[in-house]
Amino acid sequence: MTSPSSKTGHGENWTSQVGFMLACIGSAIGLGNLWKFPYITYENGGGAFVLVYLACILVIGIPILIAETLIGRHGKLGIYGSFSKLTRGHRGWRTAACLCILSSFFVLSFYSVVAGWTVEYFIHSLTGALSSLTLDSVGPRFGAFVSSPWKQIFYHTLFMGITVALLLRGTRGIEQAVKILMPLLAVMVLVVMSLSVGRYGASTSLNFLFSADFSRLTAPGILEALGHAFFTLSLGFGAMVVYGSYLPRGTSLTKSALLIAFFDTLIALMACLMMYPIIFGSHMELHESASMLFTSLTVQFHSLTGGQFVSALFYLLVAVAALSSTISLLEIVVSFVAEEFSINRTKATLIGGGSVWFVGIFSATSNGAWAWTTNLGIMDTLDYLTSNWGLPLGGALISLFAGWCLSKDTHSRELGLSPNSLLLNGWRLCVQYICPFLVFVVLLFKVGAL
Repeated sequence: MTSPSSKTGHGENWTSQVGFMLACIGSAIGLGNLWKFPYITYENGGGAFVLVYLACILVIGIPILIAETLIGRHGKLGIYGSFSKLTRGHRGWRTAACLCILSSFFVLSFYSVVAGWTVEYFIHSLTGALSSLTLDSVGPRFGAFVSSPWKQIFYHTLFMGITVALLLRGTRGIEQAVKILMPLLAVMVLVVMSLSVGRYGASTSLNFLFSADFSRLTAPGILEALGHAFFTLSLGFGAMVVYGSYLPRGTSLTKSALLIAFFDTLIALMACLMMYPIIFGSHMELHESASMLFTSLTVQFHSLTGGQFVSALFYLLVAVAALSSTISLLEIVVSFVAEEFSINRTKATLIGGGSVWFVGIFSATSNGAWAWTTNLGIMDTLDYLTSNWGLPLGGALISLFAGWCLSKDTHSRELGLSPNSLLLNGWRLCVQYICPFLVFVVLLFKVGAL
């Protein structure tokens, strides 16, 4: 293994700021935007929750996003390499970086399984195999699908294979992918939203989403907004550290963070306007599990005009969002393997992707036929550990690292701000004190201590 002090950079760079922006937006947008945000907004009363969420994005999301990209660009390495280089190999900070890398590794191992479900449902929507499903039959069909180990392994392998293929070309491959995927995703969201609104109308949804009734907002709801503001921007993994390390000087980190947060939030709100007309118009009962995307919503999509087309478009949309996220998750692992073991990009991608694929088999077979994995609850356990422990701790540690291990002069130089500017000092206050404290509160809430 190469000594941390000898590392100077990896030679990868974005060819344009647009490529960097789209890659970061793609990393942030996923099931959290398309399903979790509409669900938690619905559960917490709508408009008031949205306002609190937006405030949390400003106070915690954007400051940590800036912190991650700043660390990456200053260190010119992934999270492990940057933490080692900038602290002269401090063991504690290297351990913190390992926590972030392991979180991304394990999240990707089961996220690719769920992403594979979208491919199955996209194909079956196109062929019309889902058009005859009813509310009584759609659940058993989904249960039979996720209980088939060979189907789960096949789609997991397919999704990981696509992700690996895109990463083999480095930042050029990522840029080429996101320049196609992100505009495609935006167009598909607009189309599905238009069809949903055209069928059921938008007045009830708009009133629910943008009328603030604070009497419906509870303390757990505020903490939920705080937690989701953190998770939605793909923070705590170190993905933005890696992407920031490919960013040349001259790009404003503050403006980039603001634009990334804006588009991430815009897609989340558009997802609400895509879902809510169907939910309110059909009087659908909601539940938190992502399986709802493949059960009752499947039936409702087919009730729309051109239902077969709408259903196929929706599952393609979710697959695109998932792919943009799996790209960034695997890139964290690949950059670590390439930098720390001094091997070329191709070998690092194949080793990293192959390792994630192998571990993902346990999640792929955890829903049914192979009882020895089902009894272990692999997917649920990994989801719990990473979501409730790994990511909050990773985010707090990244915030503390940026705030305390890098000098004020470094902050000033990287952000292009005067050492005495109000904006710089406000950001430092956030990353040194406010963000770690709030992440700690979220952590306590997530594990049931609050």
